[in-house]
Amino acid sequence: MLNIKILTAYPEMFPGALGYSLIGKALEEKKFCIDTIDLRKFGIGHRNNIDDEPFGGGPGMVLRPDVVEKALLSINIDPKKNSKRIYLTPSGELLNQEKLGILSKFNELVILCGRFEGVDQRAIEVFNFEELSIGNYVLAGGEIAAQVLLEGCIRLIPGVLGQSESLLEESFSDNLLEYPQYTRPKVWKDINNRLYEVPEVLTSGNHRKIKEWRYDKSVEKTKINRSDLYYKGTGIKDD
Repeated sequence: MLNIKILTAYPEMFPGALGYSLIGKALEEKKFCIDTIDLRKFGIGHRNNIDDEPFGGGPGMVLRPDVVEKALLSINIDPKKNSKRIYLTPSGELLNQEKLGILSKFNELVILCGRFEGVDQRAIEVFNFEELSIGNYVLAGGEIAAQVLLEGCIRLIPGVLGQSESLLEESFSDNLLEYPQYTRPKVWKDINNRLYEVPEVLTSGNHRKIKEWRYDKSVEKTKINRSDLYYKGTGIKDD
């Protein structure tokens, strides 16, 4: 079972999206568990402050290192477990499918959700948090980012999705985006009475041609939408 510890100022935001669909079922089946640690319980002074003004000036507030320390010390961590500490921040290493695969193999993930202008750098360094980002944009806090990262990890746990083949063919498994998908009806008439048919090759029964068509479409889609992945996935330089 994957044990997840989340340090957050808003514990009520969990499990959030992780409580639904196949991920929610995996939670019920105890394939993973979530414990939230409320940072405000470790705040300083009569107002239980967890943040303070940044040295050097500037807008916003910064999460205090002593608050992070107290919250971490409250966690019962088994030293025998394969554990990883993660701080979600826009300035971190960009999360990708390969990293999710690595993280999904840990026994325990300890995730620090930042708020305000971030976390005191000393806490990140002293407690060995790996800094990760889910994209080149800024959110109000790390809670939604944590749910994104965790869903990406949990769905890789054996038995969560049910069909391991789907993991092998999905986007990024070979540095290519996934090919287009179609289902019934074979011929669809939209609200304006226009007809759209499923590509004939997909109903041909010829598995070799289907595989070739899907690869070609993956390459085409990757070249248009993610040129940064195009060369990695095909080995072809786009001159």
